[in-house]
Amino acid sequence: MAFEDDDFLDALDEDGLYEEISKLKICLEENNMIIDTLTFQLVEREKHNEKLECEIVGLRKDIEKTKALNLRFGKGLETLNEIIKVQCFPMIKTGLGYTEEAQKPSTSTKSYLDLVKSNEQFDNH
Repeated sequence: MAFEDDDFLDALDEDGLYEEISKLKICLEENNMIIDTLTFQLVEREKHNEKLECEIVGLRKDIEKTKALNLRFGKGLETLNEIIKVQCFPMIKTGLGYTEEAQKPSTSTKSYLDLVKSNEQFDNH
């Protein structure tokens, strides 16, 4: 049994069809709004990521500069330690033919150093 065009249109519920079309339009509008919102959020995230990438590049450059500075300070520290090692107390004469026991200041040297210190303190007052 085949429907003719007029019979088919009569068989359809026009009110139900209009409601279904209205629901589909609302659903389509909601989906379009969601797509627009997500597109906007995606663009904002991409901008934020670019900003963070630029910041990372800047921080890496700063780290490289700091590493170079640390190397210079490390070499300077080694040089300073070497200078301090070379400079020694005048009473230590190791390497000049003296033995360690002979380097120890005698009591007369100690009393002389004490006398010099006390004179300096007296002069300062």
